[in-house]
Amino acid sequence: MMAEKYRPRWCFISPFQLRLKRGIESYIWNLALSLSGSGVDVDILTWQGPLGVPDNITDAGIKVHIVPGVRFYQQYIAVPFYFITLIKGHYDHVFINFADYGEGPAIKSAFALLHLQFTIVFHFPYSLVPHRYQGFDRWGLTEKAKYLIAVSNFVVGEVKVWSGRPCTQIGHGIDTQHFRPNADIKKRIRTKLNIPQNAYVLTSVAALDERKGIQWVVRTLPEILSKCPDTYYIIVGEGSYRIELEKLVNALNLNGKVFFIGEVLDVVPYLNAADIFMCLARGEASSIASLEAAACCLPVIVSQRPPFDELIDPSWGLFVDEENICSVEENTVALLISHESRLKMGIAARQWVITHHNWDNVAMEYRKLINKLN
Repeated sequence: MMAEKYRPRWCFISPFQLRLKRGIESYIWNLALSLSGSGVDVDILTWQGPLGVPDNITDAGIKVHIVPGVRFYQQYIAVPFYFITLIKGHYDHVFINFADYGEGPAIKSAFALLHLQFTIVFHFPYSLVPHRYQGFDRWGLTEKAKYLIAVSNFVVGEVKVWSGRPCTQIGHGIDTQHFRPNADIKKRIRTKLNIPQNAYVLTSVAALDERKGIQWVVRTLPEILSKCPDTYYIIVGEGSYRIELEKLVNALNLNGKVFFIGEVLDVVPYLNAADIFMCLARGEASSIASLEAAACCLPVIVSQRPPFDELIDPSWGLFVDEENICSVEENTVALLISHESRLKMGIAARQWVITHHNWDNVAMEYRKLINKLN
């Protein structure tokens, strides 16, 4: 009888999987699923939270270990919980995204005891959140990590300068079976929002904070409406900057033209309702939202800032100076009034994502890198 093929055991420590629905959390769920399907046993260590473990995670046999909830003290309880789980788990490799939510001391101790192999994955640029980088140094993890991974070449460059070490770029994948165009959903959402079926619709999906650049779309909307009066703007997401955005909408008399949807479990319906996706952000490590929109056959308009230059192909995206109303207006209006261009770019967008952002390919890149250990 042939011996059963060995399955590597990997662990991801990601504290907010059951609390937040950001790019990092989506990344971990989807990467875990693809790795599991490729022959890796995956465990996820996370904090307690209001969100449930996705059914497909449970069905795939991925084990989620949850730090008990203790108000105000969870990051301290996480340290012994992580450490004990790492010791018992006999993991071949561990991946962390942060250092200051219990990961730092737990990894440091496990490394000293077992010479635990671990990798740091950077989902954010140093220029935006230097304190997160400093956390890795504070616990002595930067030099001890076997590998450093970043989600874009833009972040790779910042990690190299900060750490003085090589860093590997492995980008995001997109579930193109979930993120796909659907004409029936488009009709339903427009009807729900009382938006005419033949109207022009812009959309953004983002946490509502200043650096996401939604204010630049709102400021440009009066100019867009002067050329394309039947235009609407759907904003999906929540955050503290919403108050300022609502004030801006009121000041520009855009009530009835701008919809604040808030945070939703599934953004696909609102992507399907749109004609163009707008992402005029700065300080992005990558832009999962832009890729999800592209998978739904939406052309995108993005700011002339990294990492969009490496992420967005000109065959399906336009680059603008987000603070220049004329630049945003001219490019948006030109794309709105050309149905043929939007259709052509939308098709190119989805094909690009299918080719370049497949989760199975992302999982394979991880396996290729980590297998260098063997």
